[in-house]
Amino acid sequence: MQSGRATEKTDVYSFGVLMLEVVSRKRPTDASFIEKGLNIVGWLNYLVIEGRQHEIIDSDCEGVGQETLDPLLSVAIQCVSSNPEDRPTMHKVVKTLESDVMTPCPSDFYDSSSD
Repeated sequence: MQSGRATEKTDVYSFGVLMLEVVSRKRPTDASFIEKGLNIVGWLNYLVIEGRQHEIIDSDCEGVGQETLDPLLSVAIQCVSSNPEDRPTMHKVVKTLESDVMTPCPSDFYDSSSD
């Protein structure tokens, strides 16, 4: 992102931010973050350091099982890693979501058997 060029790793990061928006129901630059000098990723990183990463999940997600939320949050955390080399490929993200979250509903839009 610092170079201003889009790469697969910046796309993965953006997807991670989108996943955080979905589970938290907050915008990336929510006013509650800005007051603390953070954005959604900074807030997540703070919660991870404190061992409270589940607090990012909006209370309206209470009806969603932990077996769904845990893999979503785990993938999001990997996607927004500050080190691009630590971010998964989108292929790995899709495989994880298909196997841990969407089972038995694999995607018809992405051939997960290809790289």
